[in-house]
Amino acid sequence: MKVLVLGATGNLGSRLLPALLAYKHQVVAYVRSERKLKDVVDSSVTSRLTIVTGDATDAQAIKEALVTHQCDAIINSAGLAAVLPWQAPRMQGIINAVSTAAVNASQELKYPIRAWVMGGLGTMDLPGANGAKIMQYLPIFPEHTLSFDCLRSKPQEHLEWSLFCPSEMRPASKTITLLETPRGNPLISSVDVPAGWQPSRFARIPLIGTYMSIFGNMLAYTADLEDCADFIAADLAEPNRSFVGHRVSVKVSDRRKVE
Repeated sequence: MKVLVLGATGNLGSRLLPALLAYKHQVVAYVRSERKLKDVVDSSVTSRLTIVTGDATDAQAIKEALVTHQCDAIINSAGLAAVLPWQAPRMQGIINAVSTAAVNASQELKYPIRAWVMGGLGTMDLPGANGAKIMQYLPIFPEHTLSFDCLRSKPQEHLEWSLFCPSEMRPASKTITLLETPRGNPLISSVDVPAGWQPSRFARIPLIGTYMSIFGNMLAYTADLEDCADFIAADLAEPNRSFVGHRVSVKVSDRRKVE
């Protein structure tokens, strides 16, 4: 695929670049500053990119990048979501611009645009809670719910979206260089509910049981940024249609933890 990446200088976006190249995708990096990109990412990677400069809130510029380069997919890792419920949303301008641009580009290109957009684990449905989201019990990064609502409002015949919903992501390495082959990843996944969620004996305790269950599980969802990048790049290479139109959760497999 030819993939447009927004947020290519960020923690995840910068690691998406070598991951995508390893899967033989063609990559267009959409950044505010080409110089910053080259400061963050090794030249072995940037030399293989097409680089476009622009603002992540400019729907017209993003659409032009998609159309000009005939992109098949877009990944948005730009922006930082508001952490607490009383904080003003920070990234909805980006989410609206990206989703609108993709729909408009699809209409011009005459094929749907595949999209991965960053969300958070709190957006997932809590197992056994009749559709209630984890965020209703642990209200951090509530802005991701707005992103979910925005994506659901777009016509899926033009925007084949998935909302990537990890918990904490950490770097396995500080250096970002070219990969000769895909690194692979140990992640399991599920749609709309957290992958590998474990029933808790505390869940039935009145008032506090659900909270104890959530906190006990959340600690197990930390993943490496590089693994998350590989997961997305691998999906674009061999698309999993069950992810389209859904929130996607990932978790390091228990087998990898034992190893």
